[in-house]
Amino acid sequence: MPSEKWSLLLVDDEPLVVQLVAARLKSQGYGVLTAPNGQEADALLQKNKFHLVLCDAVMPVLDGPGLCRRVRARGDATPFLFLTAKGLPHDIVEVLSAGADDYLVKPFDAGELLARIKAILRRIYPS
Repeated sequence: MPSEKWSLLLVDDEPLVVQLVAARLKSQGYGVLTAPNGQEADALLQKNKFHLVLCDAVMPVLDGPGLCRRVRARGDATPFLFLTAKGLPHDIVEVLSAGADDYLVKPFDAGELLARIKAILRRIYPS
């Protein structure tokens, strides 16, 4: 399933996380753009078509749940997979309630991340 036809947006304010995750995704054939916060991600989402947003919850300027709510409010159904260190039940409920499709707690296994991405893409964009 992975190929350049799948365009992903990775939103995280931690440069090392962005570097490592983006490199892994690109090595699997995904097209990846990145943004350091929700505000820059929102601008990219308004100008580009993405198949999936991978998003941290806690970021400066506009946090992940705020970004997700903003995107959903304008009728954009692009799926969101949150990658965040916040793993308490109320954190997960907040993000899912904001419109997220899935949630993965940092640190995570790269294989699990790739499996979740494939599962979301398969469900949202059946062949």
